[in-house]
Parts: sequence; C-alpha cells; structure tokens
Amino acid sequence: MMNLIVVSFDDFTQDPAGARADSTPCAGFPDSWLDALVGTGQVFSRDYAAPGAVSTVGLHFPSSDHAEQFCLCVRKAASLLGTRAHVHKVPIEQAHSTLREVKGYDARFV
Repeated sequence: MMNLIVVSFDDFTQDPAGARADSTPCAGFPDSWLDALVGTGQVFSRDYAAPGAVSTVGLHFPSSDHAEQFCLCVRKAASLLGTRAHVHKVPIEQAHSTLREVKGYDARFV
C-alpha cells in the first residue's frame, strides 16, 4: 500500500510576519533537512523556490506510521526554520491520478 503525501512550503521572504517569531523567514524548506527527515520514504518530485529551498515535494512511504511520523516532524521543523508546511495526504485510490497531475508541472522528478 502506497502512502502518498504532497507537502508545500510557504515563502515568507516577502511577508516575514508569517514566520515564527524567533526564526529567519525563508523561501522554502532546506533540501538537506528534507533529505534527513525522509527516512524510509521515497521522494518522487521536488520543486524549488530558490537554490536549496524546496517549495513542494511529493513522497511516498511504506506505511501510514512512517508517513505520520514524517508529517509531524516536517511541520515542526518547517516552523523552526522560518516557513510553514502544508501537508496533503492523498488517498490510495487517488494516488495514480495525483501522480499524473504532478507530472504536468515543472517539478523535478527523482
């Protein structure tokens, strides 16, 4: 069973008031942090807001427990790093159509 998740990150460089008070507003989520959080998941697409700053990422996980742990961690880390994560869990019956739709955008597939 595929647990598909799409996460988008806010760009707070133009609107610093949206970022957490003690963080530096950033354009997206740092690529290196994302790689560290993925764990057993697999990234199928990445979109960048700026070099090294991910604006949207598509992932799938081997279990719902792995997916849920990632969601909790990425939301918290995003807040601390000056952005906000919007997590979209895709139901299994919509996975293939969502993947087709994502291919229509300029996301870099890995």
